Amino acid sequence: MNEEKSRYFNELTLNLQQAGLTVKPETEDGLLPVELDGQRLCLALDGGSVRYWREDAADDYRREALDRVTTIAKTTAEYMSQMEAAPQLTASGLKGDYRLLADFNDVVLAGHPTQYGVQLITWERVQGRTGLHQGHYYGPSAGVDSYTAAKQDFATRSGLIPRSALFAPEQLTEVYRSIHETLDSEYPITEERQRCLQSAAEQIERNVPDLEERVALSNQKEQDAPEQGGMQFC
Repeated sequence: MNEEKSRYFNELTLNLQQAGLTVKPETEDGLLPVELDGQRLCLALDGGSVRYWREDAADDYRREALDRVTTIAKTTAEYMSQMEAAPQLTASGLKGDYRLLADFNDVVLAGHPTQYGVQLITWERVQGRTGLHQGHYYGPSAGVDSYTAAKQDFATRSGLIPRSALFAPEQLTEVYRSIHETLDSEYPITEERQRCLQSAAEQIERNVPDLEERVALSNQKEQDAPEQGGMQFC
């Protein structure tokens, strides 16, 4: 196995394990077996693709797990490919292996390979672009979510995207709850609006990794809140 593929498989293994999946040693065919609850789920290939048997994803639980593996594999392949092609980041006082993944408006996004996975960092360039300041560190313990968070941080710190254009996870959680309250109610809505709301809910699910926990916490806080005093309407 070439070194680039080995680094990708090592990173993918760490990310899949973070997601609660089991990864077996590479096969003679150069594939990476992935298991769910002790049973075969799929095979990961070099470059971010996944191969599976239909019977191994026969129910919703296993299909959701397969979708999770596919997303993790594609995201891991994306940033590992960038890591392989990126030049070294050099700056005053910076030691170690840091790759320059993006540089805009005196803000950089760097990747730092470690034995626990790739760490992502955003820095501001200072001292005539010779030094780095105020590092924001992501991962590697959070798996591919670190890459997603680091990209968003770089986009807002560098001014590529205004912060006001992004919703915080807390805001997205309440929007998600409101969408489902509308969809689950008997209030009549058009099929077009229903499809739009369902699509928005699915998009929020993809972008808030701990959404289920946040929704549960929000529901609990609402149940625990004291009843409002004052004038009541019925």
